[in-house]
Amino acid sequence: MWGCGWSPGVRGATINAVASSLPELLTAVVFLVILGESEGFVSGMSTVAGSAVFNAFVIPGAMILTVFYKNRTALKNHDRRLVLRDCLWLLFTQAVIFFIIRSGYFSFWHGGLLMFIYALYILMIFKSNNESNDEDCHFTPATRKSLNIKFIFGLIGVGAGCFFLVELCVKLGNEFNLGVPVIALVIAAAATSIPDMFLSITDAGKGKTDDAISNAFGSNIFDVCIAIGLPLFIYGLFKGDIYLGDAMVDSLSTIWLVLMGMTLISLLVIYFARSLNILQSIILIACYLVFVGLVVYIDL
Repeated sequence: MWGCGWSPGVRGATINAVASSLPELLTAVVFLVILGESEGFVSGMSTVAGSAVFNAFVIPGAMILTVFYKNRTALKNHDRRLVLRDCLWLLFTQAVIFFIIRSGYFSFWHGGLLMFIYALYILMIFKSNNESNDEDCHFTPATRKSLNIKFIFGLIGVGAGCFFLVELCVKLGNEFNLGVPVIALVIAAAATSIPDMFLSITDAGKGKTDDAISNAFGSNIFDVCIAIGLPLFIYGLFKGDIYLGDAMVDSLSTIWLVLMGMTLISLLVIYFARSLNILQSIILIACYLVFVGLVVYIDL
């Protein structure tokens, strides 16, 4: 219903990305509420970072496999300009976060800056939108009401799920003597990225390749700018700045540099491929598995 008739790559980067990224936002908020200032905020950032890697590698890999299984063909005709657009915006927002980390503290105005950047991104997206008549966008009032009710109840269910997810991460950290941010980087990140994967796979199966890819990278931009920026803005207004110790600055800086490097690898793999086949899928998923293995190995 929302975004029906929009040009390819616009709905995926906006409506789909925002809707499927709400779990990351809610999880970051719950982490902050339950664990408090430093550990809670870092755990939320770890969720966003891990989700970004999952979105950039597992989702495109799963899309390619789905299309191959369904049609016995490679995923073709993706608009590489849209890939470059979203990846460059994502790298820019990640660079902003990196320099904020290096400053040694987070303030409410940092959150405001991130949300402002996202507003500029959305404005740029909509300027490129051209209405399409390829879809039937007529919905009866009863259908609209039904869909809106489902959305509200779905949002409530996602909120409850995020609360239990955070509790699970805390329990796993205590059980296996691992830091909660490390658990969040893998477990919470993968769990909150499942809606993104389902949406992208569905669009890819319908031939909406640009929306499928834009959803993956657009979700990452939402996560970095809103899932981090909004809680930071609200928390900073009422509680003040969040200060990081030297060890935390070094740790987060390393995570963020790895994240930027992984984003660049994903961009190169997807952008320079004229068609996305099993080889690209194997490369993308293998990169994610290596990332998870390194995270667990380093913490142990």
